[in-house]
Amino acid sequence: MMNLKWFTGRMKKIFNVDVKMDEVGYEALDFCHEELDDLLIPAEHLEKLPDPLLLDTLSYVDDKGYEWIAGFVLEDETKRRLYEVWIRNGEQIAYEMYFD
Repeated sequence: MMNLKWFTGRMKKIFNVDVKMDEVGYEALDFCHEELDDLLIPAEHLEKLPDPLLLDTLSYVDDKGYEWIAGFVLEDETKRRLYEVWIRNGEQIAYEMYFD
């Protein structure tokens, strides 16, 4: 539920898109670095993240048919956010690293 509120809040604040929580898809998957594509996490960012990593994704298709995906990596023990990526229609539009 917390991730849904975060996603809908960011969509409104950053992209000015209203999202209903019941229209958001959620998935969490474990990946080894070699399984990830540069679209999700570029290699120069990936080298700073744990291997393997858990990637949580939230997705939404708006009324214009645009597919929005937000993905984030959490630190295993503390659940602190390490990395965030935003993709619209298969193209990375924003990212944030929460580490040095």
